[in-house]
Amino acid sequence: MYGPIGHGFGLLAGVLGAIVWAIGMFIVLAILIVLVVLLARFLWVATKAAQRYLELNGSPAPRTRTTAPAATTTAPAATKPTTTATTPASAKPSTTATTPTTPTTSTKPVAKPKTPKPPTA
Repeated sequence: MYGPIGHGFGLLAGVLGAIVWAIGMFIVLAILIVLVVLLARFLWVATKAAQRYLELNGSPAPRTRTTAPAATTTAPAATKPTTTATTPASAKPSTTATTPTTPTTSTKPVAKPKTPKPPTA
């Protein structure tokens, strides 16, 4: 089987070779498990980030939540003021509370770049 000269490396070398092979396979298995865990973590975080991006910047279809959302710390949206019975019918309701104020800034138009003068000889 191994030729006319001998029978492989012998019993001790065969056992040591099997131990080295087992340790090497354990290391390869550990590396593969770490890579799969890192890939799954990356995909989980990327999916959450993509969902958050779509929530902030507009989503074609809003996703449904599986759990109730936590208490929000943002203020509720401004609503249209309602008229009460004590307010005369001819009085106009104030719209300053519902109209968001935007700061007006005047910006100068961007100046055109000057063309460099050709060098004189």
